[in-house]
Amino acid sequence: MVTEFGGLLEAGTGGWGWLEVADDREYLESYRELIDGLIDPGPVEGFCYTQLTDVQQEQNGLLDFERVPKVDPNLIRPITQTPKRA
Repeated sequence: MVTEFGGLLEAGTGGWGWLEVADDREYLESYRELIDGLIDPGPVEGFCYTQLTDVQQEQNGLLDFERVPKVDPNLIRPITQTPKRA
């Protein structure tokens, strides 16, 4: 189980994140790449995206500080639900 991964930061928002992305397209592309690494064959059986929402210093959540999605959840959901590869 991977208990902490993610950290996409929207460019120009300040704060901290593992990877800065320029726009929604790059956000989704980077998110997909993170998930792809976890669904490859191997020992990982689950994951927890860190973090769900932005906080004061860390601006790397799937939702902003006001709990508004940064990217349409209908675009994130199918990526997150990608089945693990055998």
